[in-house]
Amino acid sequence: MNSVQSYIADRPTSQGQIMSVLRNLILDLGPHVQEKISYTVPFFYFRGPLCYLSPKFDGVYIGFVRGHQLSNDQGLLEKKDRKYIRSVHFYSLADFEEKEDEIRKILNEAAILNEYYFQQKKLKPAKKAIRKKK
Repeated sequence: MNSVQSYIADRPTSQGQIMSVLRNLILDLGPHVQEKISYTVPFFYFRGPLCYLSPKFDGVYIGFVRGHQLSNDQGLLEKKDRKYIRSVHFYSLADFEEKEDEIRKILNEAAILNEYYFQQKKLKPAKKAIRKKK
């Protein structure tokens, strides 16, 4: 059992259930997704920080690191008092099940956004080298 699994197992039952299904959904993005405990909560990385799970007394929320850049077509992402992070709060497993398809879409969009920025970083040195040759 890794540290994220242990963290989830130590949560109260309802939080643990929600976190477990969210974790599986995130890991379904592909083999390049990595997980670890950062800032005292489970963090997930795909070509950079992607999202995290945070237990709250009344449920769990999933926070998206580049949330301010996501489309929010589903209308689920909440800003609260944060500049960049956007989150979706789940109060129960049934609440998650109602929103599962929308969460999949948001996760896919977040992963695509991270991939885009990853590719842009790789291109920057090549662009500079081309400019110097001229």
